[in-house]
Amino acid sequence: MSQTQDDVNDAKVYLNGLGLGSISAAVYLVQKAGFDPKRIHIFEQNPEMDLVGGSMDASTKIVDGKPVYFMRGSRMYEDKVYCCTKELWSLIPYDENGSCLDDHERNREECDVDTVVRLLHADGEKDSGHDLGLGPVETVQMARLMAIPESAIPADAKITDYFSEAFFRSNYWYMWRALFAFQPWHSAVEMRRYMRLFFHRMSDMEKMTSLERTRYTNYHSFVLPALRLLTEKGVNIHYGCRITDVDFKVSGEQRWIERLYLQTAAGEPMEAIEVRPHDRAFLTIGSIVSNHEYGSHDQPVSMKPPEKPGGGYLLWQKIVAKQPDLGRPERFLRDISLSRMMHFTVTFRGNLFERKFQWLVERQMGRQSPLPLTQSPWIMHLHTYRQPFFPGQAADTCVIWVSALGEDNKGQFVQKPMYECTGREMLEELLGHLWGDLDEDEKAELLETSYCVPCRLPYGISQFLPRADGDRPPVIPEGSENFALLGQFVEIPDGIVFTTEYSVLGAILAIKGLVDSSIEPPAMYFGQHDPWTNLATAKAILR
Repeated sequence: MSQTQDDVNDAKVYLNGLGLGSISAAVYLVQKAGFDPKRIHIFEQNPEMDLVGGSMDASTKIVDGKPVYFMRGSRMYEDKVYCCTKELWSLIPYDENGSCLDDHERNREECDVDTVVRLLHADGEKDSGHDLGLGPVETVQMARLMAIPESAIPADAKITDYFSEAFFRSNYWYMWRALFAFQPWHSAVEMRRYMRLFFHRMSDMEKMTSLERTRYTNYHSFVLPALRLLTEKGVNIHYGCRITDVDFKVSGEQRWIERLYLQTAAGEPMEAIEVRPHDRAFLTIGSIVSNHEYGSHDQPVSMKPPEKPGGGYLLWQKIVAKQPDLGRPERFLRDISLSRMMHFTVTFRGNLFERKFQWLVERQMGRQSPLPLTQSPWIMHLHTYRQPFFPGQAADTCVIWVSALGEDNKGQFVQKPMYECTGREMLEELLGHLWGDLDEDEKAELLETSYCVPCRLPYGISQFLPRADGDRPPVIPEGSENFALLGQFVEIPDGIVFTTEYSVLGAILAIKGLVDSSIEPPAMYFGQHDPWTNLATAKAILR
């Protein structure tokens, strides 16, 4: 069906949720495609701006008259892999001194990462990570997986199908897992994609000088500025409501979305929206933070199993019930024990933790890469940041974030499974791994002057589950005339899920295919084609 210029000028765009896929699409529509902001509509189930951002949210609550900080995710960046993300930042004003990218570059110059203590083993043994722990067998296994065509990897292949047990006891694996949250049973395809795109950084696994972080939380550094931009431009953000279902129209090999169904956040039906053929619907499917549960310093998280997946998963299920070729959401929901993760955010009062940690890792806060605690039964990885990490954070306050992949295991210092522990008990376990001989007075001070917020994500790493062709739909499905799919559960060749890059790239591809064909995403970089990179990598493996 051909479109007239009047159709183009009158077209509307509809998006679900204020996750990064929707935010990126809206920013590109306004800033690069020249789309009328007043014709963009975003439906967000949360009631207000400071609760949005998906896995890049960041929140504050008042406990005993003082602010406590917490978030559901933490992101790191690198120059060559995150080219779409950085282009997005360049389109978002940050302050009077420039864009979000400008501020990011200033922060990088002010606080560069240069790690000394890369891992912490049993009994507090420090390890620089200089020895990756890869023998000839493991090196050949890595080279084989990288060299094999993706099409030759069998459906549902796992990482364990390509690596021996020794690989999973190497420093390389401990550091890799701390960065990306892979588990041995995860997809061999996803492992291969990561290895290829981060190949040029293998020689930097020790110092991690290439690692970048935003000045503040991701939410404050670019999500909130993006929302300010969209609001000022006139984009219609409808809080307290969500898209729950769609109707399709099919004619031959072509198909359109012709209706969107909405509900209030309380579940009350709203008037449906008629989507015209020249309108566009960009819908995020799936969610890694769906059905999350928070605990508190004195309460563990709720272990009540989810009755049904929420948010983007539920919408995706409704979509495939009508168009079965648009992916298989049940494949990513099939076993919570394979897809769950836990984490906790700690707010420390006073500077004791900051002083002791800087002494431990021999670096200032913010200049340390994620620290794997290799003997932790909970598989903990400690993320520390330049302080203040939240705007307005007091000078005597320090905020850290810890991810964990072994919630079923009993702790070493707290003899309980992680999911049964309060925030205080999780912090006690962390302190034991950092300083097993911690002075009792210092331990008491750290426990009494802090507040720890645990969080459980049943589907936190579900996007890594082994999969087959067709489990994830393309950004623009075959025959689509007016809709695209966004988020972490679409299929983008060579792209790596669990990154901001994936969500941003998907948004760019959607706009290129359905709105403005002149928009091109930055090209992916594959360092294995550079002989000097190959030489540096070989030296890192052999040292």
